[in-house]
Amino acid sequence: MKKKHILLVEDDVSLRFAIEAFLTGQHDYNIKSVGSAVQAKELIQTEQYDLILSDIKMPDMDGYELLDYVKSFDKNIMFVIMTAYGTIEEAIKAMKNGAYDFVVKPFQLSTLEHVIAAALQDHEAQKTQGMHNAKQQNNSSKDKTKKTQVFITNNQAMNDLIENLKRVATSKATVLVQGESGTGKEVLANMIHDFSPRGQKPFIAINCAALPDNLLESELFGHEKGSFTGAIQRQIGKFELSDGGTILLDEISEMSLNMQTKLLRVLQECEVYRVGGNKAIPLNLRIIASTNRDLYSYMKEGNFREDLYYRINVIPIFVPPLRERGEDVLMLSEHFIDEFSALHNRPRLKLDELARYKIMNYPWHGNVRELRNSMERAVLVGNFEQIVNEELISKDVIMSNKGNQNTTVTTEPSMAPSADMTLDEVEKRVIYETLRRCDGNRTKTAEKLGISLRTLRNKLKAFKLEEEAMMQR
Repeated sequence: MKKKHILLVEDDVSLRFAIEAFLTGQHDYNIKSVGSAVQAKELIQTEQYDLILSDIKMPDMDGYELLDYVKSFDKNIMFVIMTAYGTIEEAIKAMKNGAYDFVVKPFQLSTLEHVIAAALQDHEAQKTQGMHNAKQQNNSSKDKTKKTQVFITNNQAMNDLIENLKRVATSKATVLVQGESGTGKEVLANMIHDFSPRGQKPFIAINCAALPDNLLESELFGHEKGSFTGAIQRQIGKFELSDGGTILLDEISEMSLNMQTKLLRVLQECEVYRVGGNKAIPLNLRIIASTNRDLYSYMKEGNFREDLYYRINVIPIFVPPLRERGEDVLMLSEHFIDEFSALHNRPRLKLDELARYKIMNYPWHGNVRELRNSMERAVLVGNFEQIVNEELISKDVIMSNKGNQNTTVTTEPSMAPSADMTLDEVEKRVIYETLRRCDGNRTKTAEKLGISLRTLRNKLKAFKLEEEAMMQR
């Protein structure tokens, strides 16, 4: 393999010499070291580097300014920051701006070694992925889209979120995905993995709420034979299995404080010990955490370690609930109906005006997961011509919502307009709600509204065309 070129930027002469000697002695790296960011900037213009290891506090130009210059010059150069404990929050901001990782002074040289090795490994994977993508440019659309999972949305906020994921995926920065249950947090985590240089390596997810402490520790770290009763053979943990790739710690908020302490050590040292083992196993992986809680408030209540919170919350992602994603609700409904009609070999169902109205106004507390289950149930029990109201939502869900005194959304929507509605939206709500109260009878609806049947038909047709147009945007 071609020798890797590293530029070390450190104004402390003794530390600079120590790092250079260690890296040169332990690995076949081509090391160039300078004492200022200004000197580094000049070298970058004339020489090629795979990785830059830079201090933060330096005269003339600091490490953050150097990072901005490097990324404007060549965004593919890996950039690792050396920082003092008091500037960790600034280092995290730097990772959002393109830094690969950071080490906190004073650090062990072995920790620095792990971080550099991981960065160079990802740099190589990134180049390989780039060449692979170039070769695939003229392939069929099926080949082009098979790499990443698809997050179905026309919502602008969700599209912006996905574009942000593409930008942060190239770093090793830990991502914290927060959102209600069923919003698609694991799908987004998978997309981050697919967008990253690690896309061809393992993606492993583990639910931290599903296992007690002793089992979770064994699952994550692995164990040696005989380390506890029942350990009849060595087991490789999920951290090791995901080495080179990505691990998703789903529902991390449910992890005990004891396990949080052990996880923090893995994040800080980039290594893991199997249960019952005494050998450190170096790791190069991307950690994504997810939770349906407000983790900041949970941390302030003393239920989550503050140092771990700031360590995993480098890149925060908030996934909006389905009820805040507008026409995504109808678009996903149509998608799931197509999916389950084909899966169960049933005729394609049709969403009538009442069904559309009910879908758009139901709160969907279970989000996409609840919508998906409801559409499958409708396909299985429907009359195969249209989906009627009673078949969309199961009775237990309706009763649960009626019995919930805290809910602000009922199964009987009001015709009263809200302050932020336009006149067209008010008209649409009144017509749909009157139609619902007339059990779908258009003649009765027209009479109650004081309009002709022809006018009602034209308005319903216009509403449907408008909804279809919005779903195609």
